Amino acid sequence: MNSEDFNREFIAVKDSAYRYAITLLHDRHAAEDAAQDLYERLWRRRILIRATGFRPLVMTSMRNLCLDRLRSQRRGGVRLDIAAADKRPSAAEYDAVESAETGTLVRRIVETLPQREREVMHLRDIEGMEIEQIAGITGSTEQSVRMALSRARCRVKEELIKIMNHGL
Repeated sequence: MNSEDFNREFIAVKDSAYRYAITLLHDRHAAEDAAQDLYERLWRRRILIRATGFRPLVMTSMRNLCLDRLRSQRRGGVRLDIAAADKRPSAAEYDAVESAETGTLVRRIVETLPQREREVMHLRDIEGMEIEQIAGITGSTEQSVRMALSRARCRVKEELIKIMNHGL
């Protein structure tokens, strides 16, 4: 892949990779660093990269890079605070206050999901990726991805109903 093709392909997928990094790292600055590091690493190997399958390559590489960073933080005794996770507004920019509050509630509920379910839900519902692509990125089977996605959606729905019904 030549330089122009690489830049064009990376620009097309960089926002998705960045959002995915935020989901994994829970830190906007760390996600920016990860996206920059990924670009640099892929840039050095651009001659070996094929244009087909570029998006799954970037997303898989971003996942691996973020997991490596999380592992190194854990070894260093640094603990991530999920409550301090990046609270970015949705792309739709809610029109009503009620919608904004509901969106905040959903994000908080998603943050409490197990890592795998949160990751699968992000890739499918936010990034719009196909089940087989997610299975390739996460290194699992399509069936396990479907199960994790189903569990995540069910948990979010149940928790949201509990909150909306004031625990009744």
